[in-house]
Amino acid sequence: MRFLKDAFLDYLAIERGLSENTLESYNRDLSLFFSFIESAGLEVAEINSDDIRSFLYWLAGGKSLSERSVNRMLSSIRGFFKFLAREGEIRSNPASNLQGLKLPHYLPKAITLDHIEEMLVLAKSSRAAQRDKAMIDLLYSSGLRVSELTGLELGDINFPGRFLRCKGKGGKERVVPFGKRAEGLLKEYIDGERQAILSKAGRQSSFLFLNRSGGKISRQTVWKVIKYYISVVEPNTVGKGPHALRHSFATHLLNRGADVRIVQELLGHSNVTTTQIYTHIKESSLKEMHRRFHPRS
Repeated sequence: MRFLKDAFLDYLAIERGLSENTLESYNRDLSLFFSFIESAGLEVAEINSDDIRSFLYWLAGGKSLSERSVNRMLSSIRGFFKFLAREGEIRSNPASNLQGLKLPHYLPKAITLDHIEEMLVLAKSSRAAQRDKAMIDLLYSSGLRVSELTGLELGDINFPGRFLRCKGKGGKERVVPFGKRAEGLLKEYIDGERQAILSKAGRQSSFLFLNRSGGKISRQTVWKVIKYYISVVEPNTVGKGPHALRHSFATHLLNRGADVRIVQELLGHSNVTTTQIYTHIKESSLKEMHRRFHPRS
């Protein structure tokens, strides 16, 4: 069973060119699934749709995973069995007709401009003030994902043109502009804290954002740092991680008249329907303004 998983991961890496982070997610999902199946004494060829349903129910109940996490697991399992069927390892795909859980519908909450300013002020007292301010403003002014931020190298930043190159999901590269203030904060960090870290560590690095040892900063560190600042300025914000800044980037652009297709390109969404969740935010804000101020609402 483990051999088949490794073959599937090799296929995803070599033929589909998925990123290391995505491969790690597939590996975690399938390892948990295999542990569950092995505890039931089953082999791959014996697994049917009811066995997979039992696993999903166990995730939702015993492991208390969210609907979104359960659906991600199901997606990994579907891909695995589709691969096995294509390779002739199984006669039929037991996951092909399984439906995911219905996701609760909520709109991500954008952080206000005033609170983003408060985050930057708050960061001034941090031990890594220059780094934190640069990360906050770059995430907000460019709409980057955390994995894109941590993967940035110095050579990806074009200061004269004030844009950067990043690799998104599936290794797709895109060009994203960033703001004038972010430019200043990045230069301050590169010439200040970043250089001091490398000098103290006695090493060199091509990565833009570094940890205290001079290595590439981790996604977990960025998530923890940004979560702290958002929690202070907006304690009730849903999803207090770095993605909240990405939500804010998209929402503020659309609320100021940006075309949804342009926002799609900036966010690196392969399908515009993914971006259209932000148009719902825009519509909801208009409806609220109408309800509050129109005499015939």
